[in-house]
Amino acid sequence: MRGPVVPETRPDPGHDICVEHRISQVTECAAMIADLFDAFFFDLDGVVYVGKRTTPGAAETITALRERGKAVRFLTNNPMDRARIARRLSSYGVDADVGEVITAGWAAAHYLRERGTKRAWVLGEIGLHDEITQAGILEVEGEGCEAVVVGWDDAVTLGVVRYAALAIKKGADFVATNVDSTYPTLEGDMAGVGAVVAALATGSGREPVVVGKPFPPMFQAAIDSVGVPRSRIVMIGDTPESDILGAHRAGIASLLMGDVAAPPEADPGHPNGRVQTLRDLLTPGGAARVFLHPKG
Repeated sequence: MRGPVVPETRPDPGHDICVEHRISQVTECAAMIADLFDAFFFDLDGVVYVGKRTTPGAAETITALRERGKAVRFLTNNPMDRARIARRLSSYGVDADVGEVITAGWAAAHYLRERGTKRAWVLGEIGLHDEITQAGILEVEGEGCEAVVVGWDDAVTLGVVRYAALAIKKGADFVATNVDSTYPTLEGDMAGVGAVVAALATGSGREPVVVGKPFPPMFQAAIDSVGVPRSRIVMIGDTPESDILGAHRAGIASLLMGDVAAPPEADPGHPNGRVQTLRDLLTPGGAARVFLHPKG
């Protein structure tokens, strides 16, 4: 595979703003990180929660951001149904509406809807099927489809791959939720969605548009949903190659959480700043440690 197609994002002239100028518009050195932005995008696993527990200060920080009038979105490549994720967050004390949860499945549906797609062949589990049909897109199989959408589906056969590849070769859009080659299990790493995507790419001679992190469509869907300039949006994540790189590809700022090693400063996956916990978003003076020169 030559590599997935990276759709262009709409530029934001206001993104090239250094932190010193932004702070002067807020409140001198006492500015919090929360003062710099109007919308906060959070990765879930490792940022909002780990296992069945929230990270230190997550619930109260997100509540405080809402009380300040900030928009909040949760971005995840998890294929789980959005309503189920929202319920899980609520059970942890983090209030979340379904509309605030941006999954790769929802991003795929958003991408297709924006393109005016009417019929799609969906290879994936029930959550992906639900998102596509709820977007008003009819599910079909075979040459009548306008797009082939690929997510995790352990029932995919070689026969399905052959005919889906043929549909792509004949002009159907090729959309993948992610291209993860493996995923961890108790038995060891198993082949992931990327294995099916690679087979379809080989069989069709086409590369996919990937909607999950770190590719732009998921971020674009989140940006469209908040109605805030890119220069006023920040992504908080714990994975440089996914959360941070994806944010910069989409033209928004990023914060790396925890002690994860960051790439070199010249790398597009290098964050604009760091936080140890989400509480740091509300720490007076925290804004001075964020450098908002554009990345990517």
